[in-house]
Amino acid sequence: MIAQTPVFLFDRDILIDASPSGSALIGDHRDKLGDLGALLHVLGDQFPTLQDTLGDLDWNDSRQVPAGQDDTIRIQIKNENGLTRISLEAAEAEEASDRFAAMEHAIQNKELTQLRDILRETPQLIWQEDSRGELIWANAAYLAYAERTRPDSSGAGRIWPGQRLFNEISVPDSECRGPHARRLSLQLHGEEAEHWFDITATPLPGSTLFFATDANDTMRAERELQGFRQTLVKTFAELSTGLAIFDRDRKLTMFNPAFVDMFGLPIQFVTVRPTLESLLDRLREMRKLPEPKDYPGWREQFAALDAVTTDGAYSDRWDLPDGQIFRVTGRPHPDGAIAILFEDISAEVSLTRRFRVEIETGQAVLDTLPDAIAVFSDASTLIMTNQAYTQMWGDQNTHPFDLQDLRTALRLWKSHSAPSDFWRKVEKFGQLGPRREVVTDDIILVNGRRLRCEAHPIPAGMTMVKFLPADGQPPMGCVTQTNSVKQRVARG
Repeated sequence: MIAQTPVFLFDRDILIDASPSGSALIGDHRDKLGDLGALLHVLGDQFPTLQDTLGDLDWNDSRQVPAGQDDTIRIQIKNENGLTRISLEAAEAEEASDRFAAMEHAIQNKELTQLRDILRETPQLIWQEDSRGELIWANAAYLAYAERTRPDSSGAGRIWPGQRLFNEISVPDSECRGPHARRLSLQLHGEEAEHWFDITATPLPGSTLFFATDANDTMRAERELQGFRQTLVKTFAELSTGLAIFDRDRKLTMFNPAFVDMFGLPIQFVTVRPTLESLLDRLREMRKLPEPKDYPGWREQFAALDAVTTDGAYSDRWDLPDGQIFRVTGRPHPDGAIAILFEDISAEVSLTRRFRVEIETGQAVLDTLPDAIAVFSDASTLIMTNQAYTQMWGDQNTHPFDLQDLRTALRLWKSHSAPSDFWRKVEKFGQLGPRREVVTDDIILVNGRRLRCEAHPIPAGMTMVKFLPADGQPPMGCVTQTNSVKQRVARG
């Protein structure tokens, strides 16, 4: 029991001196709450206005704080040149020792009750074992789980567990100075699913204190994440596009079989998690990279991928010495990792080149024909002409492809020829569908020349219109000739 009056001397929030009874009263709380916080924690319930009174205390001021329910004790506060003296006083001096002892006992009982309530209501399993692993204390949550592990028995009350709930956990040795954690599962009676707990063991003198926290949600999330990763791995394995993922240290963390097959990399090399730099060097040795003039500078763009463009993406085409062509795309991730995709577009590029050659060859063949030819799509859009058509109908100031559709072309043709029913047939030719047949007629130009005109159906709903001289004379520019005739007539 504390027989002396508790007295405290504070410099602001720091305790600079205290009587033995005062030190004992707040000693257990100072480490966690601080000096003044410990005092308010211990005395705040019995003296509700203590904190406000301290806040209102002026320089060289003194205040008295009465107890909330006991008028036989009070607190005397006095500020002397910035130092605050706080002392507990009793109304009757001879009863001071008993009153302070009763107050200390009430404080201790309250804290004990709070601790018991916390241990009773906490969902965390807490228990204590001796050095041999024997259970010496357990809270209500631990005992409840212990009952759930036993077979059901009607009328059976709660009993002290005869064996440990977690047999796999080991008691820390005497040299272990800090807590250590482990995740274990618990099988309850009548339930198929396991209950997982994160268990922390804290060594104490002669015993060990254990804390077990429910980890079911964590395990479920980890399993879902693992399942998602497996799904990704299976998906990546089926992709024909090569995939390589590098972490923030630029080490290879994930790749798919297509990536290895594309470059013929040894599996022993990629499984040791090479860096991006060493991977590029290895590909260069295998002649699986383009040959830039400045290879070190070219390689650095991968090391600083997030600075390549404004959006941090990398895109390039790799033309390899063996003829293979790859489309390479890289994009950084927020955590510092980067993903690089490799698409083999050799066949695509080869097909495009072949189509281009075929188109250029077809155009060259058309240009060698003496007949003027214009091809219109099923939407009546001009898509192709030859050199003879340009010479016949093209003005020196007008490119033939400026005539975008059949209607515009008909206006040109009509403006340089005599009226003819052939133009109406050509205009409706594309609307006849599969019943179309070749339409042929002769037209007379305003310069007096005669042209044989033909409209032919060709596949995909397209129409080919062909013009050839009908008077045996070589082809000439109808538009240019007409303009020159008009100019001579005007000068007339």
